[in-house]
Amino acid sequence: LSSAFSPRLPSASPPVRRAPTALSVEPDPDTLDDLVAASRRDKPGLDGDLRTKLIAETIAPWRTLRLFLYGSLGSGASIGGFVTLTAVLAALSGARTDVDLVASYKDLAIDFGFAIGFAVAFFYDSKGGKELNERVGDRIEKKVARRSASKRLRARESVLGRLRVEIRVSEDRDTKEGTVDDIQVGAGQNFVVVAGPRPVVRDALLGAQLLKGPFFARGDVLIVPVVTGGEEGAEQAGFGKRKEEDQSYVARPMGPGWADYVEAEMADAEVQANNEDVREKGIAIVLARNGEVVRRGVGSIPWRRTIEELQGALAANQ
Repeated sequence: LSSAFSPRLPSASPPVRRAPTALSVEPDPDTLDDLVAASRRDKPGLDGDLRTKLIAETIAPWRTLRLFLYGSLGSGASIGGFVTLTAVLAALSGARTDVDLVASYKDLAIDFGFAIGFAVAFFYDSKGGKELNERVGDRIEKKVARRSASKRLRARESVLGRLRVEIRVSEDRDTKEGTVDDIQVGAGQNFVVVAGPRPVVRDALLGAQLLKGPFFARGDVLIVPVVTGGEEGAEQAGFGKRKEEDQSYVARPMGPGWADYVEAEMADAEVQANNEDVREKGIAIVLARNGEVVRRGVGSIPWRRTIEELQGALAANQ
């Protein structure tokens, strides 16, 4: 989350429930990505190989011309060299006496020197073209995968709203169970889902405990810790035992749906972030009370910045 947090996307109209932003942990606004995106918009029916070649040609527009010149000039130099070579061989065999061997040797060196030079240039330029095609093709595949992941993320928002949590409703530790949607609508709560191995979840809860900002104090933010790696049952059984877990702003995840939801989120985060350490670093989903996903991120949570951006998002939508 600290460096992997995706920026919040501005919207032109008031948000509706379940209108998330897509995870974008590693934005690439470089020329190559811009060309890939433009290619998909402007030429949706193109074959994948053809699209790759067109984008590569846009990035290196003179490579085809250079290869043609290397080939034609190299061929001309080779032909000239072989013509000179036959004349030299004829002179050495005594068949011809009108050949200036000294000048012919210079011509041979020049012709075959240029032929070799053009061949080397053709080889390395052609190799660079193949490497560029591979990079473009790989980037297109990643774009397609991220686009598919974004669609799955948007489709999954309704699932999050139906998941159940248990929250503390009084200082006597009375609890109440309900869905995320019901608690958002009825109590105006914002949610931060923290999922990952037990140490990651505990570090996030400790960070929230140390912050204890006004949002936590007045109960506007609920943290839902979900321990992954086969320890969910142990985490729930020990809920409320540790000090960082025994806080009024910590909601207990209820039901098996949380494990499936977090697993799907982590699988898509691996695609979006292009990072295989997502499951070890953990993820966080910041859900505003209006149903808008403000953040999706990987790694440790910068709580103060997260709360400030959540406040900003809510203020902008009022």
